[in-house]
Parts: sequence; C-alpha cells; structure tokens
Amino acid sequence: MTPPKAVILNDTSTRYHHGCTRVVRLLTEGLAAQGFQITARSPARNDWLLDKAFMAALAQAQVVVINGEGTFHDRAEGATKLLAITDHTTKPVALINALYENNPASWHRQIAACALLSARDSRSAAELSRAADRPVSWTFDLSLSAPAGTAPTLRHGLIVGDSVRLDRRKILARAARRLHATWIPTKTLSNPFLGTGLIRNTLWRAYNGTFTGPVPTIALPPSETAYLAALAAATGHLTGRFHAVCLSLLTETPFRALGSKTSKIETLLTDAGLGPDRLITAEELETLTPAELASPFTQAELDAICTTRAAARDGAQALFAAIRALA
Repeated sequence: MTPPKAVILNDTSTRYHHGCTRVVRLLTEGLAAQGFQITARSPARNDWLLDKAFMAALAQAQVVVINGEGTFHDRAEGATKLLAITDHTTKPVALINALYENNPASWHRQIAACALLSARDSRSAAELSRAADRPVSWTFDLSLSAPAGTAPTLRHGLIVGDSVRLDRRKILARAARRLHATWIPTKTLSNPFLGTGLIRNTLWRAYNGTFTGPVPTIALPPSETAYLAALAAATGHLTGRFHAVCLSLLTETPFRALGSKTSKIETLLTDAGLGPDRLITAEELETLTPAELASPFTQAELDAICTTRAAARDGAQALFAAIRALA
C-alpha cells in the first residue's frame, strides 16, 4: 500500500531555536509513525504560494499540516499567510500545536475550513472553538511529548536565558551578571564561529541591548540534545521563553519565568497545575537571589509535572492518530 503523503507548513526548525527544532522533530517523527511520507516542509515565513516545489507536493498530498506554535496571535501576518492554504487546496488541513490569541473575526472562515484543529493550551482551544464554531481540543506543546533523554547528573550553577522581547532581554542580561549565572539562550547561532571570543561578546551586547558593564559567561549549546543536557545540569533557570519553560519542566529544572508577548507561559503553568508561583515580574527580578532561583520543586509540583508529561505524550499520540484519520 502506498503511504499517504503529508506536507507541513510553518517548519520552525529553520529559526535556530532549540524548542522549535524539537517540536518539528517530534512532529515529523509522529507523522512518520502513522505511516505518512512527508514530501515537503515549508519553512517559517516562507512564501509557500511562490514555492514551486512545495506547490507540486501539495497537489499530490493527502493531508496538509500547519504547525501553529506561537504564530497565531495578534493578527500576525505570518498566520494570515498560513491560513490562506485553505483557499488553495481541497485537501484536509490540520492546524495543530497552536497558540491562538487576540485574532480577528476575518480569520474565522478559514479557521472553520480546517478539517482538524488542535490547540496547545486551554485558552487557545476556547478561542479556536469560538472562531470555528465547534469544539476544539488541546494538548500540551509537542516539545513536552517525549522524554528529554538526558542522563542523571549532579546539578551545579545557574542559567539565565533570553526572551523574544528586547526590553525583557535587557532585564535578563542584567540578572545574568548579578546572579553570576551562565547566559544560555533558547535561540542559538547557526555559525559556530560567531559564538567565540570578541564576536560572541559583541553579539551578546547587540542582542540584549546592553552596551556597558561586564559580559557574563556565555554558553551556546549547538544542538537540542546539548541544550537539554545544560538544563538538566543546572540548579536553576531564569527565562522569558515559552519553550525554555517547557524544557525546564521536561528536565525538572527549577525555574522562574518572565511573561512573554502573549499569555502562553502563564496559561501553560495553569494547565500544568503549577499556578503562578514560578512566574516573576521585572520588578521582583531585580532582587531575586540565587537561592530563590534554585528553589527546588515541591512534591506537589513534581507530581503536576509528571502528570503533564504523561498527558503531553498521550495527547500527541491521539493527535497524530486523528491526523492519520484524515488521509
């Protein structure tokens, strides 16, 4: 029997971001486990309509999968272009793993045209349900759906990460210096030569908008595996990135998180049964101590994290089975 063909829109693995790399890897593996042959992957921000190879694959595909991730919020132009696929194919479209927040009513027709809708949090599922005028399910972000694969190790040292927002990056950069932490962003550099010596320090200053004072210790894990290993070896992690929180949960690394551009971190922690205790404001961050950052998870938190990981695994398996049923 010929395997069904699928094409993927919004392949974020090209964004040099460890969380996105992991999501797309698990997405492709999940589809392959259901027997799909993935014949084309359109990178994030690619104009797929002008991509002749993608359009040729689309014509032969049985299913179109849109990797929603953090794209569908605040009327984003990128999301508008992704939704346009529903006007250019009669193949079933699955919008999955999606944040959905603060979007226009003009999207509702195309949202409703999707054969399968699956959010990555409860709030997004509620907004998608209203947009599509039908129930929409949700499961945790795909990054949480498989084990970290890290070996047990003694924890030592603090990590401070980055944020999509420059104002938050400035705050985190100051905290990295004050806490004597290693600065490890979720986003990484594609060229290893850019991460060395003076060039590395200059890039750190430009990226964080911080042009005075010392540069902290910087580490740039070259892969998803190396990034997870760094988290698993840390006593505490401070970040403003959604996927950095996900992977901290995965490695059971105590963390504190600054809010992002959307409510995605707050909603994740609510859905995971952790509540707001691990969130921190910019003002609170100014006096955060190393001991507070490394504050161990309580048993209740560890139980909630274990439940979340199991729900993510089971939810992903059900999601991929639902996509297979479209073919």
